[in-house]
Amino acid sequence: MAISRRNFLRGALAGIGAAAASSALSPLIRVKQANAAGNGKRIIIVGIGGGLRLRESLGMAEGPTMPNLLGTTRLVSMPNPQPSTVRIAPEYAATAQALVLPATRSQPLITQGTMITNLRYADGPPGHLQGHGCLLSGAYNRIENRADAHLPTPTIFELHRRATNAPATDAWYISQVGGFYRALIASDDVHYGAKYAGIYLQPPGAMQPLAPIIAGGNHELDITGTNQLPTIPADANEDAAAAKLTAVLDGNSPKFAADDPMVHLSPADNAQVQAHLGQIYSDGTFQSYFPDSFGIGMRKADGGLDGTADARTIYHAERVLAKFKPAVMAITLLDIDVCHSDFNGYLRNQQIADACVAHLWDFIQADPELRDTTTMIVLPEHGRHGYFNNNNPDSLGRFGIDHGQGDDSDRDVWMLALGPDIKTNNVISPTGISQTGRTSGRYETIDAVMTAMTLLGHDTDMKDTLVDKGIRPGLLIDEVMR
Repeated sequence: MAISRRNFLRGALAGIGAAAASSALSPLIRVKQANAAGNGKRIIIVGIGGGLRLRESLGMAEGPTMPNLLGTTRLVSMPNPQPSTVRIAPEYAATAQALVLPATRSQPLITQGTMITNLRYADGPPGHLQGHGCLLSGAYNRIENRADAHLPTPTIFELHRRATNAPATDAWYISQVGGFYRALIASDDVHYGAKYAGIYLQPPGAMQPLAPIIAGGNHELDITGTNQLPTIPADANEDAAAAKLTAVLDGNSPKFAADDPMVHLSPADNAQVQAHLGQIYSDGTFQSYFPDSFGIGMRKADGGLDGTADARTIYHAERVLAKFKPAVMAITLLDIDVCHSDFNGYLRNQQIADACVAHLWDFIQADPELRDTTTMIVLPEHGRHGYFNNNNPDSLGRFGIDHGQGDDSDRDVWMLALGPDIKTNNVISPTGISQTGRTSGRYETIDAVMTAMTLLGHDTDMKDTLVDKGIRPGLLIDEVMR
C-alpha cells in the first residue's frame, strides 16, 4: 500500500484532529514569518478535564488516587477513614484491563511546588468548553458547547504571540478531544483573533497508526505474513513538487483578508509542523506514535502497552516541547470524564492522569533549557456534583457523577504550581482575598491564569483587555511566588 504524504496531509489532518496543523496544507498562505521573542520564560497549563472532585483527589475518600502529585496524606478533611489503596469495586477489578503505572515517587510533587487546596471556579457553567476556555483566557465565560464557539476575550496564545511577534510554533494547545476544543486556539477579539492563534494538536485522534489507513481511503488491508500497517513515506522530490505548485497558486490567488477567521500559519511554521508530523507518520516501527517505553497506560494481552488518550496526549506534548521549546503550552486531559457512568473508571483514570503529569514534569526537569525556564500549573477545569446520578451502580453503592449544576463540589478545585519562580513545599489555603466583584474570598481559577501570564510578562495586556470588556480579571497569586 502506498500513500503519498502530500495526499494524506491535504485530505486527512483537518478531519482527524491535527487542527491548525492542517493549514500546513493550504497553498494560499501569506503570513509574514515572525521571530520568537519574550522574556525567556515558559508556562504550561495542564487542565485535568472532565471534572475532578476534592473528595476523591485531595480528600482521598476512595484511597490515594493521585499519589505522585498529591501524596498519600489527606489534604482536606473527610468524615470517614481513608483507605490505604484505591478502592475499586471487585466486580470491576475482575474484568478491567490492568493498569501500567511507574513506581510512585518517593516525594510527591507538592513538595517541589505550591499547592492551593481551596481554589474556586467561581463563575460560569462548570462545563468542559467553559472550564477550559477559562484556563486559556483567564476569564469566566458562558460560550456554547459548539465547534464554532469562540471566546470573546483573547487567549493566552494570542496575547503572547501579539506581544512578542512570536511564530505559531511558540504556542501550542495539546488536547485529547477535537470538536469544540479546537475553537479555543483563537478568540473573536477584533484586535487578536486567528492570526495570533496557537497550534492545535489532537494526539489521540491523529497520532496513531490507523491514520494512514483512514487517509488512504482503502477498503481492504492485508496485514497477514510480513505486511504491516502502512506509513506515509517522506519524499523530498514530492515535497519540492508540492512547493512549486504552491508558489504557482499563490501567485494567481488573492491574499487572505486581514480579518479572515480561519487560522493560516506562515510558510515557515507550516514547514516545521509538517516535518514534525512527517517524522511520526513515516516511522515504520510505529514507536513514534506511542512507545511501550512511555510506561503509562493499560496492559495488552500480549504484554505490550495500550496508551490511554491522556497518556498519548502527554507523550506527544513532550515531543513538541523537545522539538519546539514553546513559550506557551496548554494541555487538556479528559480520561476521568468517564465518571458520568463509570465511577470506578473515574478512580482508575485519576491514577493515569497523576502518572502522566508527573512524567511530564520529570521530562521537563531532564531538559536543562526547559528546567530553568518552565513553570507548570496543574488544576482541574472544574469539579463534579456532590451527589450521585444513579447511573450504573457498583457493589460498593457508588454511581456515576455529573457536573454542570454549579454546587460547591462542582466549583471547589485546587491548583499545583511548579517551577523556578515558585515556592517549594508550600501547601496553603488562603482566605480573605479581596477584589471588587469577588464574592468567594478565595483565590480562583482566573488567578491561576493571571499568575502564569505575569510570569510571561503579559499580565498587563490580559488585564487591560478584560477590563475593557467589563470582565473581572484575575489576580497574581503572591503566595506561590518566590
